[in-house]
Amino acid sequence: MRSTRTLTAALVCAAVAGAFSLSACAAPEPGLQVETGEGPVLGMQRENGAHFWGAVPYAAAPVGDARWRPPQPAPAREAVLEAFEPGAPCAQPAYGDAETGPVLGAEDCLTLNIHAPADADGAPVMVWIHGGGNYAGAAREYDGAVLAEREGVVVVTINYRLGPFGWFHHPAIRGERPDAPTGQFAVLDMIAALQWVQANIEGFGGDAGRVTIFGESAGGQNIYALVLAEPAQGLFHRAISQSGGLWNMSLAQAVNPSDAEAPGTRASASEFLAAWLIAAGRADDRAAALELLSTMNDGVIAAFMRDLSTEAVLAPYRDQPDLGYDLPSVVLDGVIVSQEGHRAQLASGAYNQVPMMLGGNLNEQKAWMAYDPAYVEFTQAGPVARARDQYAAIDQHYSNWWNASAVDDIADHAVSPVYAYRFDWADAPNEPVDLAFLVGAAHGMEIPFVFGTFAGGFEPLFTPDNRAGRETLSRAMSAYWAEFARSGDPGDGGAGLPQWETWDEGRRKMIFDAGEIALAPAPLTFDTLVDRLLADERLSEEERCMILRHNTMYPEFDLERLAQADCAP
Repeated sequence: MRSTRTLTAALVCAAVAGAFSLSACAAPEPGLQVETGEGPVLGMQRENGAHFWGAVPYAAAPVGDARWRPPQPAPAREAVLEAFEPGAPCAQPAYGDAETGPVLGAEDCLTLNIHAPADADGAPVMVWIHGGGNYAGAAREYDGAVLAEREGVVVVTINYRLGPFGWFHHPAIRGERPDAPTGQFAVLDMIAALQWVQANIEGFGGDAGRVTIFGESAGGQNIYALVLAEPAQGLFHRAISQSGGLWNMSLAQAVNPSDAEAPGTRASASEFLAAWLIAAGRADDRAAALELLSTMNDGVIAAFMRDLSTEAVLAPYRDQPDLGYDLPSVVLDGVIVSQEGHRAQLASGAYNQVPMMLGGNLNEQKAWMAYDPAYVEFTQAGPVARARDQYAAIDQHYSNWWNASAVDDIADHAVSPVYAYRFDWADAPNEPVDLAFLVGAAHGMEIPFVFGTFAGGFEPLFTPDNRAGRETLSRAMSAYWAEFARSGDPGDGGAGLPQWETWDEGRRKMIFDAGEIALAPAPLTFDTLVDRLLADERLSEEERCMILRHNTMYPEFDLERLAQADCAP
């Protein structure tokens, strides 16, 4: 039974799709009050008719003594929570943002936002987990109003702890929970959010028995973590991973120094602790810090960590802006994810066996290359690829590997139904700047099509000339996504679109392009990809080794394969 929702008039205002904000609007006239387990929340109506509640706490603030501990229930409140704006981001490096200082957001951030159709009553629920390398991003960057109202689904977007706050695997922290020794606090946050949805979403018009989790990039990786996590059992019923990637690491990579016999990454727990000890004046250099660390017991280490300021915890990122992609996030810890690895776990059936929709983009890597001066020259007319053949080759080898590992390999091992796709849209303008080539179907490009809001940083690609085609493609994609949320089978999207078959019916993917939506075979294997990479004369030996090294580092550095290719680790 739905909680009381008064449908009195609410002041409507335009929101900027993507990183949307309601604060610039005139003061809303409240009229959408819902009772939750913690107390009443008051929402508002969006300009397209969708209902919205923002910054609703799903767990207590993970600050002070609660830092690096599992999330606890949100405190009860008697006062009505005016939920008119999306929640602020979780603490992350701001990279010199003059308005926020070195830190964007705060550690007190475990909130979610709800977008519901005006007539929601038992609607499917879609819980979005944002991307950002698991060290950046925020739920507020995604506007679910169009998807909710267009497809009749309740869209929930959640924040979760990021960077070293959400993922820290040192034994000093893991050992505090002998019953569940994990450093994957972000995954525990997501589980807490899903528990909140199960307990409360009916009041917002949602069906707790039809919950779909979906996410992109690091969010897609986290979808896989939830699929594999035994503690998440029963909290969701379908899963969609968009460009997810399986950057799962071993515990050694997550904990050890980078020069250990079993090397850790540059962002391992030991490397962060060494940096913190140096910054605190406890050691003069890395070697001294690691030596000191070896003499400290777990209790002393944990106390030292919890005494650090938010800025101090994030400080290592300022010196190494690319550190995020070495962050040990979803780690094979034997608690959240089996130490045997995802292939064995999926093949055994020892996971949350729900229908899955998995996909990637044709040009994943171009999202980074298009802004990299190593590959692009920024002329007066605009960016131009320095060497088109090299540019295309690097994108091809990274992007094909991404799709093979994040989609094909998962689909080959899973025992539950899998629907696979590839997003190929590249109808961006090719003059005065050739964005169709430079960007193409880059990482993240499918998000505006799924949400139906063509903004969020991609605006130069969306022109009047491609509007009709992209809007048609967007409606098709959101229809498939919503039909999957309704039934667990995207079928024909409920709209007479091409029938989407499961992976095991022919190892085929649904291809989403401007001119056509159709199933196509996916023949590439890892061995084929390696052979093609090592034989590609468009690249130097150094470039081939760089790509091979990056593509084979998870869940542990593949020293044997690198040696066979005469590549250094």
